[in-house]
Order: sequence, then C-alpha cells, then structure tokens
Amino acid sequence: MRTAYLTILSLVAIVFILTTTALLASAQSNGNNKVRVIAHTDREVSDALAKGCNVVRETRTLKALICSESVASSLGLQEDIKVFAMDSGANKQIRADLVQSSGNNGTGRKVVVLDTGYNYNHSELSSSYLGGKDFVNDDNDPFDDNGHGSHVAGIITADGVDAKAKGVAPLAGVIAGKVLDSSGSGYFSDVVASIYWAVDGPDGINGTADDFNADAISMSLGTSQPYTYKGFCDNVLPDLTTAIRYSRDRNVIVVVAAGNSGGAGVSIPGCISYSTTVGAVDSKDKIATWSGKGNAVDISAPGINIYSSWLGTSYKTASGTSMATPMVSGTVALVKFAHPEYTVAQIESALFNTAKDLGKAGKDKDYGWGRVDAYGAVNFAS
Repeated sequence: MRTAYLTILSLVAIVFILTTTALLASAQSNGNNKVRVIAHTDREVSDALAKGCNVVRETRTLKALICSESVASSLGLQEDIKVFAMDSGANKQIRADLVQSSGNNGTGRKVVVLDTGYNYNHSELSSSYLGGKDFVNDDNDPFDDNGHGSHVAGIITADGVDAKAKGVAPLAGVIAGKVLDSSGSGYFSDVVASIYWAVDGPDGINGTADDFNADAISMSLGTSQPYTYKGFCDNVLPDLTTAIRYSRDRNVIVVVAAGNSGGAGVSIPGCISYSTTVGAVDSKDKIATWSGKGNAVDISAPGINIYSSWLGTSYKTASGTSMATPMVSGTVALVKFAHPEYTVAQIESALFNTAKDLGKAGKDKDYGWGRVDAYGAVNFAS
C-alpha cells in the first residue's frame, strides 16, 4: 500500500500528483483530523453516512466524502487524490500565423480549459470568456486566483493586445473549469466531474440545450514520478479513463500534457490511451529533456519560454508541457473552424499526418508524430 504523498518538484508545469493507494491507511488531514475519500457503491456511501461522513462531490462514477480519518480507515475507503499546481515566435513556429492571416482565427469554436480558473478581466482574455464553473468552491465563478489557468487560456485565445502574447486561435471562446485553488491544490474527483460537465453541460445530461458543444478539453495536468508510464495506464485510474473515453465518444477531443518527467515516462492522464498527449519542444524543435517520453506521446508543440497572460493585467513567461498542450488545443479550434464536421479521429488524423516529423521516422516516444503544424492540419483533407 502506498500512502505517502508526493512533494512538489521544480516549478515547471501544472502537475497532477497521484498516490496509488488502494485503501486509505493514512491521508493528509483536511483540518480537525478529517480526510476526503471516494466511494463507488451505494453500500460504501450508506456506511460512510451512517458513521458521520458528508458527501461533498457527486459525479456519475463516484462520490467524494469528508470523513474522520479513523472512519475512512475502518471502512477501507479510497483516498480522493490530491492535485497540485507547479510552474516551470510560437505562432510562427507552428505556422498558426499563416492560418490567422488567411482569415481563420477560430471564430465560433470552443475549448474547455480545466485548470486554476480564468482571468476574465484581463484585456487579452475578456472577449473570449464563455462562462464556467468553480469546482473548488462550488459556484459559477471560475475566477483565476493562481495564474496558471490564465496563462494556458491565453496561449489558446489571447487577443494580441500585446502582440507577443497572441493566442493560436484568438477568436475562439473558452469555457473555464476551475479544479485547482489559489495554491494550485485540488482533488481527483473534481477533475473527473469537470470532464463530464464539459461534455454534458450544467444539467449533466448529454444532448440537451445547455450542452457547451465544445471542440476540445484542454488539460495541463499530470503526475510526477514514480507515477509515470512508458506505456499506457488505462487501468490505473479507471474513473478518469472512463471520463476521457466518454468525452471522446461524444466527439470532444481531450488534449493532455505528457508531463515533465523526461525518460521516466508520461504522466496520468496523458498516458491514458484515449487522450491526445502533447510533449514540449524548444524554438528549434528540439524535445525538452524534461518532456515526458513514452508510447503515449502523440504530438509535440512549443513549450519553452512561452509568453502569455497572467493575473491582473500582467503577463508571464513559462515553460512546460502545460504550455505545449494549449498550442495543440488552439490548433484544434482552427481545424474545426475549417472543418466543423470533423470527428475526433479526423482531427487527430489531420494533426498527426501533417506534424513535422522529428526524431526517428514516424511516431516515436519523444515527439510522437512530430511537432504540430497548424497550417498543415487546417489544410489537410481527412
């Protein structure tokens, strides 16, 4: 049984810290010796409620509860995994500037960003805000009080008030799901719930009038060592795998960071086979030494020294697969503007077949199919 929490590593990207504890023996206290745990069956829930636990999050495959540590241990309830935030001429490099000059700026396309929230007061971001939800505070105001989410969103859709910060698809809209708090900390169950929300809309029912009809979900989330994988990891967190597959099956591509553990492997959820997983290259198309490497890597994008929006009216330069991921999400918006009928499989075909092949010929564990080429993908006939 693994019960020790991982500590935050170098400030490179947003990191989804996972402990694979099967049963909760000890967990980080949530004040007054309370812990947050997960139940999957009605019996587990009823037993927990009978012993004084409270439900704090419900989604279709699980319920999260706050229990005393002793009750959680006696019932053998699974820990609700903690998540943490960590921070470490791109448009021209991926030829998005050529797409934009042709009149395609992603108008009308939508990307759901699951992160620390959205600074909708920033001049770069205000025009693209389409609403959202705060899964940390359980309200409808996903305002960013950390900065990372606004940086990611800006890479997708910043207007270019500061030309250096212009997004890949500046006229695309963003729906924000805040799953991490001001310190960059959150819970696995909220991430799972936010994926279903992104697909089904506020009423939780797919195919109804309040659906967002998003083109992509962008998640700059990932685990650190030792929870990284050179192969696929679909069975490690089945609730998360099911949610990502649910999104894909409903034609919403899920673009995920490969993580920042280098040769140790790709992080969760990038190592889930249903994700479209992104590594990071520098301005010369060389893979970053810290970019997660493994069979799950699908594609790469610029992710070093990326300038984008931040808190207040400020900007920041940051590096990581967190920055590479929205480069691909923004490219998806451009592809969908040109080809609104495309399925997830067709979007991936456009991305992978036109990527600049780097490293070994064809797909490899470092670059995937290569560095994304927005112009090529938009003009690819799938």
